[in-house]
Amino acid sequence: MFQAIKTVNRPFLFVFFCFLSVSTTLADSKPKLKECSLLEPGVPSEYLLSRAIQEQIDGYQANNRKKTTEAKLSFETSVSFLDKYHECQKEKGKGPTAQTAEIQAQNYLELTNTNKAWEWSEIAKQNSKEVTKEIVILQMRIRLREQDLGKATDVLEHDLVSFPNDPDFLYLLGNLYFERKMWNQSLLYYTALSFVIERRDNHSKYKNITSKSLGELNYKLDYPKIAIKRYNEYNSAIKNDMEVLFRLAQIYFVLGDFKMSKHYLEQIREKNSRDLDASHMLAEIIFLDARDLAPQFFLTLKNEKKIPKDGIIPLLYQLVNGTTFGLDEKLRIFIKANPGRLSPRVALLEVAEKNNDPDYEQLNAETAQYAYEYRQYGLAEKILRRGMNRLKENQTEQRVNYLEKISSCQEMFGQWNHSILTTKEAITLSSDLEKKFRLRFRLAYLYLQGNLKKEHVSVGILTDTINENPNPTHYYLRGLAYFQLEKYKESIHDYSEAIRMEPNNPNLYFYRASAFDKLKQFSETESDLKKTISLNPNASNAMNYLGYLYAEKNIHPEEAKQLLNQAISLEPDNPAYQDSLGWVHYRKKDYNLALLHLNFAASLALERGFEDPVIYEHLGDVYLAKNDPVNAVQFYKLSLSKDKQTSNKDLVSKIKRVQKEISE
Repeated sequence: MFQAIKTVNRPFLFVFFCFLSVSTTLADSKPKLKECSLLEPGVPSEYLLSRAIQEQIDGYQANNRKKTTEAKLSFETSVSFLDKYHECQKEKGKGPTAQTAEIQAQNYLELTNTNKAWEWSEIAKQNSKEVTKEIVILQMRIRLREQDLGKATDVLEHDLVSFPNDPDFLYLLGNLYFERKMWNQSLLYYTALSFVIERRDNHSKYKNITSKSLGELNYKLDYPKIAIKRYNEYNSAIKNDMEVLFRLAQIYFVLGDFKMSKHYLEQIREKNSRDLDASHMLAEIIFLDARDLAPQFFLTLKNEKKIPKDGIIPLLYQLVNGTTFGLDEKLRIFIKANPGRLSPRVALLEVAEKNNDPDYEQLNAETAQYAYEYRQYGLAEKILRRGMNRLKENQTEQRVNYLEKISSCQEMFGQWNHSILTTKEAITLSSDLEKKFRLRFRLAYLYLQGNLKKEHVSVGILTDTINENPNPTHYYLRGLAYFQLEKYKESIHDYSEAIRMEPNNPNLYFYRASAFDKLKQFSETESDLKKTISLNPNASNAMNYLGYLYAEKNIHPEEAKQLLNQAISLEPDNPAYQDSLGWVHYRKKDYNLALLHLNFAASLALERGFEDPVIYEHLGDVYLAKNDPVNAVQFYKLSLSKDKQTSNKDLVSKIKRVQKEISE
């Protein structure tokens, strides 16, 4: 449940001085003047303000004591006194101050009159010399009272540039977006908060909740390894959070690491022997990963009275005990009701194998596909090889199909050479021309992966294939191979051929734009990027690319800003996009906004496990423009340390120049 930060303004010293002014006035023996038509002679208007503040304090105290009727009366009285005070100020030709308007907004908020509360908060904001954190958070609380999370978010984001490193702001934004189930935006702000905590506030009250939230967000956004890192940070401080331990088990299951998944499930069983979910998940993993150990573990569950009457566990228990009578139908019924579960499909396949089911080959393919989608690539390959071993010698094309799928499993494991050998075997066996073309394309693709550095081999395969079957996909992949070989003219030729055959494919224009850019052909690059966006209005990569190019050339600043804002609205947690927008603001000399987005970029890059020297150099440039050479040099040096180039002469020169400026 979302909890807003509640800030209450209680200027006790101001109340004291107001009373002091009353007492000194009363002690004066001179004729008493009437300061305001609403007051007795000699009574200053500050008396009304002091009474309003005291009534507000009484209201908050009554609320703390759960005396709602008493609190309501105090806040209404405070409103009345403030209205009179403002009337007196009006008679003097003065309006409400930022402070008195804020107090009145607080009163109306407590009285649930959000329209009046907002009206007074706007007056407070307008009359304040500078935007204060208290006013912004007050406005956020008003929007929350209206149950409008979107407007509450807008309030904070509008003024975030004034408080870019404030943990409260970043936490509230991360939390608000989490409540709205807008995971990418939530990740952006929680990541920025983590960045602030690590560098400025290591003992922050938000440290543990930030780690847990980032664990959950990275899990939801399919960054499982980062999720593990964040959950482990949290787990090192809060050791008995069963929810987090179970989530870690789930993530390792998704990654195919059954050993670690079992590790966390066993921890849960040790800490909470009554936990059924952990016991049942552990049973499924043992069934999938250690079939020979399954009978003993299921017997343990039976002794613990954890075998339920319904669900998948009793069906697996029946199978591991060797009883398959009627199990086929039960498993099919369960799968129909739970199509996404893997273990019942593996169980059904085992039953089908024992019963020599004529549908075994189809079941094998389906089960392997589900295992693959669950990232259980080892299990998928094992299933496929069992199916392939059952084929007869004359079932050549079926064997080719199995080999193609096995190659995909090996690829996902990063076993590029194994995958290449398996694909070559499939090509040799197949007599189907269309299938051969598909497999040769796959082989050319594999030679471009990992650290093989065999682009020439890929080009050769594709050239032979294009001579026999010139289609846009083959031209596209050869264009990519040429691009990696830095043969940009040849790359452009192939992308152009692909575009001629498939003129409405936005990706082809994007990749050709990249090649044009390498040859410094700006007008062609710009044209292709615009075409990409026109064909795909959600092409955030093209929006970022074009916006950044405009910023680099210092042209079309408003269009660049619009393009990058649109890209970020589609992918707010993309560090490259945040860097580009920061650079646009730098070019427009809006340095505070530039720092905001560049810090977002740096924190997001770190969250993804890398440090981009370009981002750090941009940060150095902004600090230098803000006349902060000390911070500028720090970021320049950081950029240089992360730069993979052997020597970045321009950056070295920049560092020397700024260091000289500091010394002088």
